[in-house]
Amino acid sequence: MRKLILAVTCMLYSLCILAQDTVTVHHIRYSTTFDKTLRYPVLVHWIVTPSDICSPGEPRRIERKSASFRSDPQLRQYTLLQRYYDKSGYQRGHNMNAADNSCDLQQMKESFYFSNMTPQTKELNENTWGDLEDDTRKLVEEYGKVEIWCGSYAFKEKMGIVTVPMFCWKIIKYGDITDAYIFPNHHFVNQHPYKFYKTTVNSIREASKLILTKLK
Repeated sequence: MRKLILAVTCMLYSLCILAQDTVTVHHIRYSTTFDKTLRYPVLVHWIVTPSDICSPGEPRRIERKSASFRSDPQLRQYTLLQRYYDKSGYQRGHNMNAADNSCDLQQMKESFYFSNMTPQTKELNENTWGDLEDDTRKLVEEYGKVEIWCGSYAFKEKMGIVTVPMFCWKIIKYGDITDAYIFPNHHFVNQHPYKFYKTTVNSIREASKLILTKLK
């Protein structure tokens, strides 16, 4: 019943997606397909290996405080967005998370571009989404390589010129396994563990209207 309700809700809200005007840019570690109308990325893709992650105490480790949120030099006109987040009630949610760049300063800085940010509730960003990020790094240690796709879709509300999405999704591929999740971008999302929101790649395709050709 839970999955049925979530699926129906996803389909209903997917009808509210604004017309997309996207551009894809490539950085050292990730690619982002940024919607110039919605002002958030609809698709971010990257690969993580153990060499990308430096644990606390390692000499090469780069801390988050070494970087700051800023516009993307390749999309400056569309990513001067800090003032819209100020006092909005939403956090600047990383798509490609900062900790996946903890061995290289430039890569860490690039992960703080607003072309990699989505307005997320605190409960999603710090708890549910963050828990999945932590467990994904454990998969990197176990499998040696994890490939990740994520994005957002559907209209929730406006935050100035920035659209707040109703749903955020993530697909994680490791070994022969592919896990997919759709998270509601609301304040009660952390009442369940992230595995509660498990879904299928096809469900994400249908709801987000993305092709996702590399995924079965």
